[in-house]
Amino acid sequence: MQKELNVFFTIDENYIQHFTVALTSLLENNKDLVINVYLINDIADFSPFNYVLQYFQKKYQTSINLISIDGALFDQYTISRHVSKATYFRLLLADILPDHINSGLFLDSDLIVTNSLKELADTDLKDNYLMASHDFNLSDSIAWMNEIGFPTKKYFNAGVLLINLKKWREDNVSDKLMDIAQKFMGKLRWWDQDVLNIFFRNKWERFDEKFNSMNLTSKLLVTPTIIHYATGGKPWHYFNNHPYKKLYWKYIKLTPFKNAKPKDFSYTNVLRKNYRLLKKRFNIHA
Repeated sequence: MQKELNVFFTIDENYIQHFTVALTSLLENNKDLVINVYLINDIADFSPFNYVLQYFQKKYQTSINLISIDGALFDQYTISRHVSKATYFRLLLADILPDHINSGLFLDSDLIVTNSLKELADTDLKDNYLMASHDFNLSDSIAWMNEIGFPTKKYFNAGVLLINLKKWREDNVSDKLMDIAQKFMGKLRWWDQDVLNIFFRNKWERFDEKFNSMNLTSKLLVTPTIIHYATGGKPWHYFNNHPYKKLYWKYIKLTPFKNAKPKDFSYTNVLRKNYRLLKKRFNIHA
């Protein structure tokens, strides 16, 4: 009997394309697992995107379970740069996912899965709230936590989380997270990730960095299992130079968005980019 893994995504309309890339990479590299997908979104009318649901059902025999949430709940919450209010949907996972789901893996949509996640599917969370990996801004984030009165030596990135939903429900975590968000809203730097770190301070376990590899400037000897494009520059931007950028474009060819182009693609930018490369290669000073 195949092992099952519940996987949760939270998106708004702007991230449909990137969600399909992340999901495709997950399914392509985890054919040894039964993947149950839950897509939490605030899209009022999903019917224009029904072709996405049909695509995954037909190609992978995978049903995407849609869970709608009222995005207005987070209208007053702080967002900035590349982040939307959909990031805060994570705070309510225990309440909005079906009660029979006791655990699962939360994934951001700006990532690629390159290998099997069976190790995570086999992990017993025991009495832990969650497992995660350290954030790439670790030292700065730890300093911030201490400044606001929460001494710690650990701070996790919320883009990949193995979650014990049963324990979250038992301890009424969703309400407590929302209370923290409202109390510290003016002080948050990394949105809901800060909220999660405040509540779960010193109450989470760490998994291997290969499951959430971030801030890469060159390729590694062994390709990480999950490559997280966690900074503002994304692989779908033409000028982005992430060492694993090509993997995004490899998997997009297997999605309904196979003909997509980089967001800032233009012939002018092609010339600009190649001019920059030539200057760098031949050490040309303008």
